[in-house]
Amino acid sequence: MATSSPGGLTLVASGDEYSARSLETVLEPAGYRVLRVATGAEALERAVSARPDLVLLATDLPDLNGLSVCGELRQDLPDLPVIGMTAAPVTRGQRLAWLRAGAWDCLAFPVDAEELLLKIDRYARAKRRADRAQEGVLVDSATGLYNGGGLKRRAREVVAAAVRAHAALACVVFGADRRLSKRGAGEGGGGGAAAEPAVRDRLGAALRSYARESDTIGWWSEVEFAVLAPGTDEEGAARLAERLADAIETAPPEPGVSPPALDVCAGYVALTDVHATPVDPEELFGRAGAALQLARTGVRGEAGARGARIRRFERA
Repeated sequence: MATSSPGGLTLVASGDEYSARSLETVLEPAGYRVLRVATGAEALERAVSARPDLVLLATDLPDLNGLSVCGELRQDLPDLPVIGMTAAPVTRGQRLAWLRAGAWDCLAFPVDAEELLLKIDRYARAKRRADRAQEGVLVDSATGLYNGGGLKRRAREVVAAAVRAHAALACVVFGADRRLSKRGAGEGGGGGAAAEPAVRDRLGAALRSYARESDTIGWWSEVEFAVLAPGTDEEGAARLAERLADAIETAPPEPGVSPPALDVCAGYVALTDVHATPVDPEELFGRAGAALQLARTGVRGEAGARGARIRRFERA
């Protein structure tokens, strides 16, 4: 029954404890990590935040119908493989319904372990090939962070998940400039140091090391980068901004590289319930970017005034 499993993460969405455990006992020995959720709402949220390689989705969930969940996943994450799971032998009508909803396949309990693993192996590999193909278009090869197009695409997914879950969401936009002296004349005169390759590498390494796994990080412009933080309120956004700014400023350079000392500023906006206050992803970035410009002005106007480097967006 051996398959050359690629491993990875499988999201199992089932309100039935026995069914979920039975799938877990098949998947984990084959090298897959399993994330279990019991409701449709959790499945939708975790499909975005955990980035699984595949979803096993029960028809009957406590809160939502599995077919409707599948349809939403297809809309938000069209390349994510979904296998529908039914509690009885699969009829032709059920199979067609799942396929119309966007599922890649439909299986019935009790599962044939070998068939399940063979299908998961094939679908997960297809997903990874699609991911690799997209990375060349959506990811900055030098830093491993999303480029502008990738950030916008991922932001749409994150915002959609937060809307469904009535969840909090924060956006923080950072800028890195050459540190100014107390006389106001900097080492190179300030400006967008993040455009320099050595500085970009340093920023990318620090962000990958210190950001949370659930955060989405990318380049908002040539000299500014953004972090989308699900489940993060205003207080959490301010802490996140301070933590990452400190990490970037103190990050050790690569051997043989002498990057300039940096002033890192940040602007942020946070929503307590995105469903109650709908917002376009680009508007989030725009608000946080406007706050960043105020933070930059404060730091340049008061050389060394560290308290001004983090600013919250406030409507005029």
